[in-house]
Amino acid sequence: MAKRFGVVGCGYVGTAVAVHLRQQGYELIGTTTGPSRLAELCDLVDHPRILCAGDPGADFSVLDDLDGLLIAMAPTTASYEEDQYRAVYGEAVPALVEALRQRPRQRPLHISYLSSAGVYGDQSGTITTELSAPDLSNTTNALLVQAETAVLGLNNPLIQTCVLRLGGIYGPGKDIPSFIRSASGQPVPKNGNHINAWVHLDDIVRGVDFALQRRLQGIYNLVDDLQLTRRELSNALCDDEGLPPVIWENHDRPGARVFNARVSNARLLQMGFTLNTRSMLEPVAQLS
Repeated sequence: MAKRFGVVGCGYVGTAVAVHLRQQGYELIGTTTGPSRLAELCDLVDHPRILCAGDPGADFSVLDDLDGLLIAMAPTTASYEEDQYRAVYGEAVPALVEALRQRPRQRPLHISYLSSAGVYGDQSGTITTELSAPDLSNTTNALLVQAETAVLGLNNPLIQTCVLRLGGIYGPGKDIPSFIRSASGQPVPKNGNHINAWVHLDDIVRGVDFALQRRLQGIYNLVDDLQLTRRELSNALCDDEGLPPVIWENHDRPGARVFNARVSNARLLQMGFTLNTRSMLEPVAQLS
């Protein structure tokens, strides 16, 4: 009998994980929050379902009889809206956690929860590990960490949970290098001296699979090896095409959510994981 794997949140990452694990022989259950994507999910998973975890009376039977679960919930808006972040991380994730705690048929289950390396905030560009304190002064970071803590609280003899803190995502359909090059020669109102963490979609998919097979527990940073300032990254990408550089600011704008950390992926690599893509500069000559 095929093992059953659930994906709560079949967005960009969740869908890619579902497709990969289905190809590995898993029976896939995938959820979305509205009917518009159900038809598409029928071609991607074995059992598509609508699940609005934060709604009263939500049907959590989709969680029954799973061997593995990916929680890939995220706000639907592209821009930051605090009420949506609260709805997802302050309400929906805790409701899902409580439903998992009360499953009618308890069986061994591994859970991977996708979070963000952005929780580290401004670390002044220093090397940052899973032991580094998140910046909880920022509302978004505090909500993300609150959700992480809720999921990690599920750990017991039958349930193993891990949190994967992701860098900014690039890959098919998210061509960040081209997006950066499109700003060539133009001013961008962000601090170019800050270091941002990134990760390729393929490595996220492989990381979730790795966590499942190794039944990882705890927090792991899933980010590229090579981390540069925005200015260094954009200069390398633009130079490769003979384009003028992006014009970054040298300061933070008031109220901006700041991320400036050289996030270490050493813990995950020490567990035996390897990256397929070290950085989004791989098609470009590596910096010396």
